[in-house]
Amino acid sequence: MNYHHEERLKKVLLWRLCSVSITLIGTWLYTGSVKEATFFTMMLHLTLITAHYLFERWWDGREK
Repeated sequence: MNYHHEERLKKVLLWRLCSVSITLIGTWLYTGSVKEATFFTMMLHLTLITAHYLFERWWDGREK
C-alpha cells in the first residue's frame, strides 16, 4: 500500500467515524433513546455504505 493510498484510507475512516458520531448524537438528542438512536444510526450507515459501494462499482463499470 503506498503513502497516498494509506492517507486516503485514514481520511475515509476518520470521516466515517465523524459521520456516525454526528448521526448518533443528533438522533439520540431527537429521540431521547440511546437504543433507538443506535439502531437508526447503524441501519442508516449500513445502507449508505452499501449504496456507495454499488455506486462506485457502477461508476467504474461505465468506463469499460
